[in-house]
Amino acid sequence: MTHWRSFCLLLCSAVLLAACGHVEELRNTRLVQAGEFNQRAQHAFSHGEYQRAATLYGQALQLEVAIEYVDGIAINTLNLAKVNQMLGNAVQAEQLLDQLLGDKALRYAPLYLAEAAVQKALLRLQKGDAVAATVWVDRATGWCEPDCKLSGVIANVRAGIALRMNDGEQALYWSDRGLAANRDIPLEQANALRLQASAKLMQNVPDEALRLAQEALRIDKSLGLPEKIRQDLLLSAQAHEQLGHTEQAGQFRERAARIAAAAVK
Repeated sequence: MTHWRSFCLLLCSAVLLAACGHVEELRNTRLVQAGEFNQRAQHAFSHGEYQRAATLYGQALQLEVAIEYVDGIAINTLNLAKVNQMLGNAVQAEQLLDQLLGDKALRYAPLYLAEAAVQKALLRLQKGDAVAATVWVDRATGWCEPDCKLSGVIANVRAGIALRMNDGEQALYWSDRGLAANRDIPLEQANALRLQASAKLMQNVPDEALRLAQEALRIDKSLGLPEKIRQDLLLSAQAHEQLGHTEQAGQFRERAARIAAAAVK
C-alpha cells in the first residue's frame, strides 16, 4: 500500500510539474498573441483606421490583464485612451486614464503615470478647462524624472495651455522648450512649430507664423498625418488673412476642407 501511495504521489507531482510547464507555455503564447494584436493595432492607427486600432488594442489589453502583464496593461490602456480620443470618445478615453491613475492594486512605472496625466491634461484642454489641464500637467511633471522622454511633450502641453489663456509670450517660451527637447521626434517637433505659429498669430506677426506653419506642414506631410496637415493649412490661411492675402487664405482653407472630406474616419 505504501508503495502504491508513493507511486501515486510521484504521479501527482509529475502532473503538477507538467501543468506548471503548460501554464507557462500558455502565458508565453498569450504574450506573443498580445504583441501581435499590438503591432496590428499600431499599423491600423498609422493608417487612420482608428476603430480597428481600438478593437485590436482592446484585445491585446484583455490578454495582458488575464496574465497580469503590468507593463502591457499600462501601455495598451494608454494606447486605447489615445485611440478613443481620436475617435471623439473623450469620456471613454478619460475613464481608461482614470483606471490607470487610480489603480491601487498594481504598481505602474512613473513614466506611464506621467503619460496618463499628460493625456488627461490634453483632454481637459480640449474641453477648454485650462486650470484642470494645468493641474494634470503639473502631476505629469512630478512623475517625469530628469531624463524623462516626455519632457518635450509636457512643454508643448504647457504651451497649449498658455495659448488657451491668451498668453502668447508664455506659449512661445514653452513651445521653444518643446522644440528644443523634441529635435529627434518629428511629430512633437511639428506640434511645437504649430504652437509657435499660433502664438505668433496671437502677437500679430503673421509672416513669422506663416513660416512656422509651412515648416510644420513639411514635417506632417512627410509623416502622412491628415489631421495635422489640415491644422497646418488652416494656420497658414489665418496668417495669409492677417497679411491681407485674401485669395491665398481662401486657397489654404479649400485645401484644408478637401483633406477633412477625404480623411478616413
